[in-house]
Amino acid sequence: MDSEFNKPVETKPIEEPHQDVKKNSITEVAKPKPKNKKILKILLIILLALIFAAFAAGATYWWCNKNSNEVQNSQANDISKLKVENTALKKQLAVIQAKNTLATDDQTTCTAKAPTAQVIESIKSSITSGNTAALEGYMAPSVNTILAASEGVGAITPAASVAAISNFISSDIKSWDYNFSLSAATLKIYGNGEYKAYFPAIAVVGKASNGKVIAFSFDCNGKISTVFMAASDSLLQ
Repeated sequence: MDSEFNKPVETKPIEEPHQDVKKNSITEVAKPKPKNKKILKILLIILLALIFAAFAAGATYWWCNKNSNEVQNSQANDISKLKVENTALKKQLAVIQAKNTLATDDQTTCTAKAPTAQVIESIKSSITSGNTAALEGYMAPSVNTILAASEGVGAITPAASVAAISNFISSDIKSWDYNFSLSAATLKIYGNGEYKAYFPAIAVVGKASNGKVIAFSFDCNGKISTVFMAASDSLLQ
């Protein structure tokens, strides 16, 4: 009995697992699950979408802000221009109103009057002598210069009016043997004709032997305000 207990116990070697079993177990542990891949893809897509949305929102805000600033600047410039134009128009309106007021006052309070006898003689002499330049000193600042049977000239400066008179008589100045002492009957015919407005009672009227007629009318200061010329007195009948 004692001999059996004293026998050494035999130990069997531990068998290692087969290599194929190892490989399969390792492969199965390392292989990711398909479900996890899908989740990662979804998360990545969501992240990219959020980044794009944030970028788009930022770009939209920048663009809107930029356009808003440009519109505000443009509106500010337009308002400034309109203010300047408005100021200029107000000044122009004030000038026109002043002129209209002056013209109305002149029409209502001014009565035309003849110049002195000496001035009348000087006017007559300037025509009969051809020294038309002397007329300028007897004229108003604006002279209504009219040529019968034409468009006329209109309101012009004294110098321009003198030039028109000179052109009117320059072709045959020698025939301008004016008669500034026309009969009352002749003046009445002129005063009743189509151009009667240019033959007031105080007008200085002259007729040449060639039939040309010239008439000077005056303003309330005794200055020449209108010069009327007709190539023939037949136009005045």
